[in-house]
Amino acid sequence: MTDVVFIGPSLPIDEVRRSLPDAVVLPPVAHGDLLRLDVVPGDRVLVIDGFFLQHPPVRHREILDLLDHGVAVAGAASMGALRAAELWPFGMRGVGEVFQLYRDGVVTGDDEVAVVHGPAEEGHRTLSEPLVNIRVQLRRAVAAGVLSDAEAALLLDTARELPFRRRSYRALERTAPPEVAAVVDRFVTWHRRNPWDAKSADARLLLSMAADDAPELSPAHGGDQPIDNLHTRFLDSWRSRFAGESIGGHWVSDREAAAVLMLLHPEEPAWHRREVLAGLAGVDIADPTAEERAYEVARGRGLTTVLPTGHDWLTDSERGLDDREAVLRVLVRAFGTTPHRSLALWMVAAPLRTPALLAAARQVAATAAALNETLPRKTGHRRPGGRLHFRTAVVDACFAALWGCDTDGLEAAAWDRGFVDLMAFRYAAEPLVAYVKAFGAPRLPEVAQHAPEETLAGSAARVG
Repeated sequence: MTDVVFIGPSLPIDEVRRSLPDAVVLPPVAHGDLLRLDVVPGDRVLVIDGFFLQHPPVRHREILDLLDHGVAVAGAASMGALRAAELWPFGMRGVGEVFQLYRDGVVTGDDEVAVVHGPAEEGHRTLSEPLVNIRVQLRRAVAAGVLSDAEAALLLDTARELPFRRRSYRALERTAPPEVAAVVDRFVTWHRRNPWDAKSADARLLLSMAADDAPELSPAHGGDQPIDNLHTRFLDSWRSRFAGESIGGHWVSDREAAAVLMLLHPEEPAWHRREVLAGLAGVDIADPTAEERAYEVARGRGLTTVLPTGHDWLTDSERGLDDREAVLRVLVRAFGTTPHRSLALWMVAAPLRTPALLAAARQVAATAAALNETLPRKTGHRRPGGRLHFRTAVVDACFAALWGCDTDGLEAAAWDRGFVDLMAFRYAAEPLVAYVKAFGAPRLPEVAQHAPEETLAGSAARVG
């Protein structure tokens, strides 16, 4: 069993390693991070800290996807407590006081657990005080007889008025109205003698329970609500964008690998055509009669009389094709292009989705990424991806030459590889232009004569 812990300002990493020495310890979770994990049923993902503003936050469907695959997901303290409170009916486990406050509706704002913190190099050192910590301390002060309920409510309102970036006990002292200054002083003096960090305490509790293999952290069971309508085009798009492998220091996503195979493998159009027509005919892709049977299906539905001429799926140069070939091309383009602009591996013809071809495609994508890093950058942009991009005319000319067509026929050539339109083609092709200009077409492995049984569709044991 593998434990994965997402931690940031709530606890030092050393404390995590002392409790779970074999755990994979990662920075605060952000959108896409869960989809990159190499975890299997029975593994545990412990979410403590997560990004709110610097990066898009982790999405609910990413967590539900792990739960759906039998991975235990538990949260506490910060983002983990927030997401657990939202998803506990579906099997995400939550522990600690912060989780309970969210689950019971006492706390509803994300800002209550938000803090300003330093960079990872400084251990995500906390630079502000989360409101939930102040809230819990006010409760403790009431229990200790230091404050009345009314005084605690007044101080909580005062702290809530502070922007989360400026919240601290010192700021509470500086900004409190004169009429409550004595109450604030009494509370802060008591706090300094009796410090308490609710988020850190909850994080330690989660780690302790994990170290003890507490049954409360077990994966989803029969008492949880079923996870319905999980797999949408959004989740597919996220998985294609974030799932992948690191090649030579470059993270190559499934989307980038799919782009290489769809754009640069010389056999993609032929296999794509066979796959689409075989699907329409209801036969195996290796069936030599697939094209004829697809044509018979079209004729049986009366399509052979309306498709060959005057159709937008055909270029001007294709108007002279014989009726049979014209019908087949229209069928491939009409039924073989996806409306999704974000590529995914399932869009690649199945015979090309083998481990060997995928590995070769990832290497090409990594080389292309490294080459793109040498291109001129936009003025004032220093972040990754801030380079200048090739003009549309350059992208079109590059791939028209590669595919052996003129630019007027480029959209049809893109359709024959599964792209819905020129915009989708250009979005996928632009990152590969520098590679093609420098090296030409890559030498990708040939597809076996008979489509191999071991394709990516059959390797779904890994999550993400």
